Amino acid sequence: MAITNSDVTFLFYCKKIGVSFKDTLMLGRLRLYATKEYILKDSVKFNNLDKSYDEVLFKDDYCEPFLEMLGADFIDSLDVSDYENATIIHDMNYPLDKKYDSKYTVVIDGGTIEHVFNFTTAITNSMKALKVGGHYLGMTPANNLMGHGFFQFSPELYYRIFSLENGFRIIKMFCYASKDNSEAKNWYEVMDPKDMKGRVWLVNSQPTFLLIIAEKIADKELFTSFPQQSDYVVRWQISEDLKNNPNQKEKSIAKRIYKKLIPEKMQGILRKMYAKFRKARITNDALGTFDPRQFKPFDP
Repeated sequence: MAITNSDVTFLFYCKKIGVSFKDTLMLGRLRLYATKEYILKDSVKFNNLDKSYDEVLFKDDYCEPFLEMLGADFIDSLDVSDYENATIIHDMNYPLDKKYDSKYTVVIDGGTIEHVFNFTTAITNSMKALKVGGHYLGMTPANNLMGHGFFQFSPELYYRIFSLENGFRIIKMFCYASKDNSEAKNWYEVMDPKDMKGRVWLVNSQPTFLLIIAEKIADKELFTSFPQQSDYVVRWQISEDLKNNPNQKEKSIAKRIYKKLIPEKMQGILRKMYAKFRKARITNDALGTFDPRQFKPFDP
């Protein structure tokens, strides 16, 4: 649970696009692993600080002074234990007291929520704690960190959680791969699987992280229905349409003949040829193999 060099760049970028750090809640009391040199470098690049490095007091290795630089007037930290002197002692496996509802302009998860077994309650607590117009900022593991926490997360999960139905919208989602998470040199903007009409996925061999910016746009009752994976929703809808529309059934005959008459192995070869023709997948040394329509290079 810490703010790294990569996270510093992400938080500077969040401020640049309008995220307010005025009233901040950290999930866990986050340490500051970013170096002074890196913070000063990004200070010059983004030029959007409320206070300079020399105007705040770095008295230990926690990140409150850095958050003050970003404009935080009030900072809470929430943890299950008081071993790091968090201001709120609470187990996020259980609902948070209602007195914290709509209290914060930003909730920051810098590597905490993957360690909470009851993820649904933990994310609900975070969403309720935000004021309308506030933002949830997530910096969380996606790939190749088995054993780090209980979970690794997919883009689909956060896109479905921070939905209009729940009173949220995703502003941006990024990912990057890094061996030591010290500095992300290559960011990629991650598209919504629902918009892509298919799964947004990648195969790679380096630790990979998601960066999520979600805005609360309305106070709504959360999870009145549970999210479903978007590609399955499409399949279910197609199946329902075919039942109710005979003309659609006739259009699908060619596909059924193809699947019935073409051997499965040959279907695989044809899919690979089609993908190569479409240039649907490329390989990058850091990120691995991915569809460039789903992961787009981004320079913060």
